[in-house]
Amino acid sequence: MITHSNKKQNRRGFTLIEMTVTITVGLMVAGMTLTLFNSQLASYQILNAQNFLVTEAPQINNTLNRIVSRANFFRMYPSLADATSGQNAVIRDGKVLALKFEDPSSAAASSFGVIAYDEGANGLNYYHVSSMAELAIASPKWNITTQLSGAVFYVENGVLRIKLTGPNGEEIIYSATTQR
Repeated sequence: MITHSNKKQNRRGFTLIEMTVTITVGLMVAGMTLTLFNSQLASYQILNAQNFLVTEAPQINNTLNRIVSRANFFRMYPSLADATSGQNAVIRDGKVLALKFEDPSSAAASSFGVIAYDEGANGLNYYHVSSMAELAIASPKWNITTQLSGAVFYVENGVLRIKLTGPNGEEIIYSATTQR
């Protein structure tokens, strides 16, 4: 006798509804992850933009105030070549600030400090020389900062102003006076 089995075969797999629910949940998780990533990226960009103002700017301020306040007088020049030759001094739009430090006990023991903005390296450099003629062969004693996109020295109402432009376009203006 031949018997036929009417049993249904066991099918393995997912139904259309199960697949739709799974894809929907996956898309929701991906959307939330992308939103969190974008939020973190925006926070990072804000912190990176403020990094110059929070960390670098106060150090620049301390350094400039210490150097300039010890000088007896200053002159501004549009370039290092002009400062070396001692010609073409300006009172605005200077890129180089030459400072003279006089020793009260001996006029021969005076020295010069030069703060110069280097556009190629985006840096503010400090030179210390015994005469301005040495500036032609001198190398910077140290870099005050290398994170600038601009620096301008000028005099306003008898006060020396130093306007620094940060890497993200932020502008900071320092005011300083010499000993005289």
